[in-house]
Amino acid sequence: GSLDMLTLVRDTDENGNVIYGEQLNLDTEGCISYGTDKLVATVGVKDLIIVQTSDAILICDKKRAQDVKLVVDELRAQGKHEYL
Repeated sequence: GSLDMLTLVRDTDENGNVIYGEQLNLDTEGCISYGTDKLVATVGVKDLIIVQTSDAILICDKKRAQDVKLVVDELRAQGKHEYL
């Protein structure tokens, strides 16, 4: 599934953010922020997708959520399978 689909299964905060994990969001609007084991802090950002896992961080504009597959394709092409 697409990362932007999280807006359908999780509630938003008062600024329209969908958050998961330990977060500190200041002056942040319309973001999807997913953290697994570290604090994710944002300041003054809007309409981003942020995904933090134990081995990688992804940040992209929500309008380009479908383009995450380009990152996956490039990681495969570079033989960086440990990130997939």
